[in-house]
Amino acid sequence: MEDNDWKLLKIIEISMKNHEWVPIQDLRRKTGFHEKEIVFRLGRLNKFKFTNKSNYGYRLSHWGYDALAMNAFIKKELIAGIGGKVGVGKEGDVYHVLLTNHREAVLKFHQLGRTCFSMGKRYREYLANKRHISWLYASRLTAAREFEVLNMLFPVVKVPEPIEQNRHAIIMGKLHGEELKRVNLLEINVDPEEFFWKLMVEVKKTYKLGIIHGDLSEFNILIDSEGDFVIIDWPQAIEVGKKGKLDKLPFEEVEYDEEFYLKRDIENLLRYFKKYGIDKDIDKLYNYVIGDINSENI
Repeated sequence: MEDNDWKLLKIIEISMKNHEWVPIQDLRRKTGFHEKEIVFRLGRLNKFKFTNKSNYGYRLSHWGYDALAMNAFIKKELIAGIGGKVGVGKEGDVYHVLLTNHREAVLKFHQLGRTCFSMGKRYREYLANKRHISWLYASRLTAAREFEVLNMLFPVVKVPEPIEQNRHAIIMGKLHGEELKRVNLLEINVDPEEFFWKLMVEVKKTYKLGIIHGDLSEFNILIDSEGDFVIIDWPQAIEVGKKGKLDKLPFEEVEYDEEFYLKRDIENLLRYFKKYGIDKDIDKLYNYVIGDINSENI
């Protein structure tokens, strides 16, 4: 990639605010490039698979958006190298990265357009009323949302350390362990009852900081062989006692039922721990989290 390649790619990105496909005439006008250079640069971007082409013009591909975010991190002298994938989800990829200070970390790309976009909007209230929102803008908002929540919770709650965010990408502290879903607690000598209460303490601390996860389950809890754990995937989190989402982001106000989402998180944990013989009263656990009773009374 050369400087003019990046310039053209950024102009395509900016122009997608008003176009699904950016006409080549707009690119000539906004770049000031000669027509031959435009054709040459677009050929390079297509070769790198950073753009998609149609009869109507050009637009960023997921890889092109990834490249813009990566380039921003590199220009800030944050990332020294990128390794293999940590995991692949329906809405994004996570990679091992090495930072310039020799620290190991992870890089998460939010990619809401990968699967049916309407499904993503079902549980993302801040996108629900934006009928014509693009995957690019939605992915950026989702990353900004998660980064904001992580900053609110870290280091009080066991969540990944937020390091930097650009566009749809977040750099976080290195993640250890496997999904709780894939781990037998007894095989790693972790007492299920004790571990359940450790998770409930984190849910309670999260609530005290004004946040409800909103999608907590065995799929977004990572646990290592020593029994240490971290709770991941926070873009759908909601704020306690507020209408809508975080004030710093341009989300439309929406109504939601805090009790429903908090009880659903607790029910998901109870459903998983049922196989270890753990059976608790959902209402008592809910009252424990919001502060009405202590764990000894459950």
